[in-house]
Order: sequence, then C-alpha cells, then structure tokens
Amino acid sequence: MMTNKRLRQFIEYLSRQNIVWAPQRIGGELVMERVSDPKNVELSSELPLHSFKKILVPPQEALFNYENNKIFPAVNPPGQVIFGLTVVDLKAVTFLNQIFAKDPHFQNRLKKALIIGQSLMPKGKHQFFLEKFEEDVLEHLKFDVFLAAQKDKFLVYTGSEDGQRILDDFGHKDYEHIEYVGPIREAGLDSQMQKIRGKFYEDDKIWQDLGKICIECGKCTLICPCCFCFDIFDQPDLKAGAGKRCRAWTACFYTDFSEVAGREIEKKKPKFLRSTPERIRFWYEHKFVRCPDEISLPGCVGCGRCTKVCPVGIDIKENLQRILKGKLK
Repeated sequence: MMTNKRLRQFIEYLSRQNIVWAPQRIGGELVMERVSDPKNVELSSELPLHSFKKILVPPQEALFNYENNKIFPAVNPPGQVIFGLTVVDLKAVTFLNQIFAKDPHFQNRLKKALIIGQSLMPKGKHQFFLEKFEEDVLEHLKFDVFLAAQKDKFLVYTGSEDGQRILDDFGHKDYEHIEYVGPIREAGLDSQMQKIRGKFYEDDKIWQDLGKICIECGKCTLICPCCFCFDIFDQPDLKAGAGKRCRAWTACFYTDFSEVAGREIEKKKPKFLRSTPERIRFWYEHKFVRCPDEISLPGCVGCGRCTKVCPVGIDIKENLQRILKGKLK
C-alpha cells in the first residue's frame, strides 16, 4: 500500500529528476500540464480536458533535419513522466501504441516516458462505454506504474521493468507486477462495439442531419486522444538547401485534408470527401468500423471530450445510441 502522504513524496521525487506532466486545476478546468509545484497535482475521477496526446504525439515535431542532400536525426525528446492517467486514457495510450507500432518517433517517446495510471473512473453524462476498474484489465493496458485507490491508500502495481526500477529507487517495495499480454482481451471486441459495427451502414440520414449543424471546426479531432491524422511538410531554413521535415496534427474535417491529385472539376480541386455529411460519416466510420476491422480496437475510448468542446452541441453518445436503436430512417 502507498499512503497519500507517501504518494506526494513520490511525486516530489519524480519531479526532482524528470519533466512531470499531471492533472492540475487551472482557471477552474482540470488540464494535463507540466508540474511546477507537486502540491498542485490533482488525482481525480474527472478527466482532464486535454489528454496526454500532446506529450506522446506533439502538435508539431521535426522528423529529421536536412542539409545539402544529407539527412540528420532530429533532437531526441527528453525523458518524461505522465502521471495520473485514468483507465480511459490508458486505453487511448494502448490504442496509439498499436497505430504507431512501427513509427520510431512515437515509440521513442513512449519508451522514454514513464506512464503512471490510477483507478478513479470518470463519471459523466457523456460517458458511453460502461468502464469500471478491474485488476484483470491491467494486463491489457500500457503503463509502468498503476495506483488502485483503496479509501485513503493505494494498491501499487507495476507493468514494466521501468516501473519496478523507479519504485525500487524511491524505496517503495510493496507492489505487485502485472505482465502486459497485449491490447486485445480474450473476449474480443466489446459487445457494445460489435452492435455499433453491425448497424453502422443501415442508413445515411443521421449524417445528413449532423451535416446541417457541423461547422467543420475540427475541435473534436484535435481534443480526441485517439485521433491521429497528420500532415507532413518541409520547413526550409534560411541557409540554402537546409531545413527540417515536420509532422503536424490535422483533421479530416478540414476541406484540404481530402484533396487529391487530378484535374480540377468546375474550378475545384478533386477531393474524396466533398461534403460535411461525408466528412462526419468518415470520422465515425474510421473509429467504429475501420479501426475495429484493422486492429481489433475501436478508435474511441468513450471519454466524451469531443462532445464537451463541440460549439454546436454534437453529442457522440447520443449519435451512437441513435445508431444502436436503428433510428436512421
């Protein structure tokens, strides 16, 4: 067991050696930010508005530098601690690990990050998947240390050798190790997800309805811990023949996202997503059809962040319930 007092000491210990990111209350909103004072860290069942994504998948990053036809590696990211992730966000870490399994930039950041999860579960009207903490789910999640709340104390689990090492160095020996066995549970895809997958193509009316109110701002994709669409571009230096190749977040709702090469039609560039209803359908289809088909995991963990930031009130939970009930005609 680890007491609350000992936990605070652990956070202070981590902060002395590493860059630490953790949930903190800023301007009344819980956000995931860099820790300057360990006393401000807030372990809560509330999900931070911004997830861990910006730490493991930066909004913009240099993939490599170039000069005179020679390529040089980008600067290595520092080691970091991502503290206080709920099971919901740990699922998103696990999802991105599958998506970027062969991406050296993501894998390098993940390898150099110490991920510390906790068992307090989000409660809110937007939560769609009925998540609860059970010890057997931990073997399917990527983490280094996990804190399971028990009144005013925490059971401590490790999920990696790095997690064991940091606890040993801190002087906390009372923990249980859980071996990561992969992201897919023995039962397969969640039954709720299977129902959504089966009913997704019944009719298109829901997308027409949503297309009338969506303003294509892309907030839902940028706030989502599972969205990973990106653009790649070169950023030239003032020195001739030098610069860097960058990767940056983008969104499938942006009109230029789906532009493809080809002849202009009626003075418009060809696109494979030509309208707002098509873009909304594409976003939902990717999360609830293609991702399950390709990696056996949904591209949504039910955090509800997209609903919270949508300026026109589009609610993903209501839309999924509408799909399940078959009210598409």
